[in-house]
Amino acid sequence: MFKKTDFLAVAMIASAALPGSAFAADDAETRGLANVKQFTLDHNERLISQAALLENAVSEYADTIAANDGNYAAAWEKEGPALANKIQAIRTLWLEASNQYETIEGIVAGIPETAKYDLILDAGNPGTENEDIAEYDLSLPDGTVLERPGNLFHGITEPLFWGMEERHVKLVADLNGDGKQAPGEMLFDANLGLGAAKALTGWSRELHTDMSAWKPNRDDAFTSVVTMTPTVGDYFGEWKESQFITGEIGAFVAQSRLADVQGIMGGCKKMYFSAISPVVSADNPDLDKRIKSGFDELLALVEDTYAREKAGEKFGIEEADALGNEAQDIADRVVAMILQAAAQNNVKIRG
Repeated sequence: MFKKTDFLAVAMIASAALPGSAFAADDAETRGLANVKQFTLDHNERLISQAALLENAVSEYADTIAANDGNYAAAWEKEGPALANKIQAIRTLWLEASNQYETIEGIVAGIPETAKYDLILDAGNPGTENEDIAEYDLSLPDGTVLERPGNLFHGITEPLFWGMEERHVKLVADLNGDGKQAPGEMLFDANLGLGAAKALTGWSRELHTDMSAWKPNRDDAFTSVVTMTPTVGDYFGEWKESQFITGEIGAFVAQSRLADVQGIMGGCKKMYFSAISPVVSADNPDLDKRIKSGFDELLALVEDTYAREKAGEKFGIEEADALGNEAQDIADRVVAMILQAAAQNNVKIRG
C-alpha cells in the first residue's frame, strides 16, 4: 500500500546545454509525458470496464440472494452450484480489475492531483486510523452509509469476496463440493458487496476524469517517482506477513503481494524511462544510465522472486526480510540519484 515519504529539500543547481540538445530533450520529454498519461488512461479504461463487469457479477449474486428473501441458507440449498460459480466469477473479475489498477498505481499515487484515488481505491486507511485516510463514504443498497470505511480493493472487497472477515460471512458453504470446509468457502454479504462494487466503478471513472484533466509536467513526473519508488520495502513487508510466507490467512489472499509490487514498480520505471530520462540524459548521460540500471536491477529482483514463488519455492521470514532489504537498498540508491538529477534541472519535488 502507498505510504507517503517525506523528502528533504535539495539545493537547486542550474545546468547548461547546447540549444539544439535542449530543444531535442524538450521534445522527447513532451512526448514521454504524453505517453505516460496515455498509458495511464488506457489502463484506467480497462479498470473501468473490469469494474463494471465485476459490479454486474455481484449484482447477479445479490439478485439470487434477494430472490430467496435474503435467506442465505435457503439460497444455498436451492441454488448452491450456481452461487458457487458466481463467487468464482466474482473473484476472477476482482483480480483482473485489481491488476489493472496495480499497473498504474505507481503513477496515480505519486501525482498530487490524483493521489487521493489511490487512498480510495487501493491503499487508504479507515477513518479510525490517524493518517492516510480514504476520504469517502460508502453508500449501500439498503440505504446504510459507511463513513470512511477504508480502501475499496484491499480494505473491503478482497476480504469480503474471500471470506477473510467473519462479520461479513453470511453462511459457511462448501463451494467446491469436496465435502470439506476450507478457509474462504462461504457466502458473503450481498448488500456490502454490491455497494462496494458500485463504488469501485464510480471512483474508477472519477479517476479517469481527473487523469484526463491532468497536465503532465516535469515536477509531477519527478515527484511521482521519488514518492513511490521508496515504498517497495513496505510492500515486501506486507508480502512477508501474508499467507504466502507465514501460511496464516490475513491480508492479500487473492494473489501474492509480489504481483502488486511488480505492477507498482513497473509504473515507476515507466515514468522514469519515458518522461524523466530525456531530461537527465540531455546533460548527464552517465547519471541517466546509472538510474536506468538501478530500475532494471530492482524490477529484476521483484520479477525473479515472484517467478520463484510461482514455481513453488517457499520463502521463510528471514529470506523475505533479506529480499525486502535488498529491494529497499536499490530503491533508495535510485531515488538519491533522481534527486540529484532534480537539483541539476531545477525541479521542485511537490509535497
